[in-house]
Amino acid sequence: MNWLERSVEKSKKFRTHYTMKGIDIFIKDMLPENIDPDVVFKFISKRIPSHFFSNIDIVYIGDFGIFDEKETNAVFNNGAIMISNKQDDVNDMIDDIVHEIAHATEEKYYNLIYEDQVLKKEFLGKRQRLYQSLVYNDYKPISGIRNTYLYSKKIDMYFYKDVGYESLWYLINGLFPTPYAVTSLREYFAVGFEHYFLKDRASLKRDCPILYSKLAEIEFPEDK
Repeated sequence: MNWLERSVEKSKKFRTHYTMKGIDIFIKDMLPENIDPDVVFKFISKRIPSHFFSNIDIVYIGDFGIFDEKETNAVFNNGAIMISNKQDDVNDMIDDIVHEIAHATEEKYYNLIYEDQVLKKEFLGKRQRLYQSLVYNDYKPISGIRNTYLYSKKIDMYFYKDVGYESLWYLINGLFPTPYAVTSLREYFAVGFEHYFLKDRASLKRDCPILYSKLAEIEFPEDK
């Protein structure tokens, strides 16, 4: 096979346009060979209800400067989801996309999720218990952990570097679904969204009953 034939064959494999629930998806930079975008998009389409896509206009996948600016690999902003093409495997990519769908959902149902303040109360109650656990285990927690529900880079870095996610897994058992859910109220919701639709609903219902009830409420909003 000469270089022209190889180039044609490569271009056939590198498909750059897909759709998911009627939303255009453009792949700017190639994904790893072990990831089939069709598998990713079809899986998400089956697991996530259609009404959660209504706040999304377009999806871009590639290597974008915004990821370095925000120190992340996925962003939802002004109706657009941007996902890094640097993914470990299919599950990693699915998690990233569904996490941003959660943030799009959060914008659409903001009042339903947050207006009564009960989810915020649940989150801060867990933060307070985590604070006590940190003290008990000889860490020196930042005081703001107990009463801050918005994102704080200082608190984020404390959990990530001073405590470490490996240690945090043990400290959050029965409180938060993952260490990243501790970051802020918004991330608590988004991680819960992932667990509700992709992973273990039973443990989410047991450990985070208010979060679970909010997700159940928006799963079938027409019934409310």
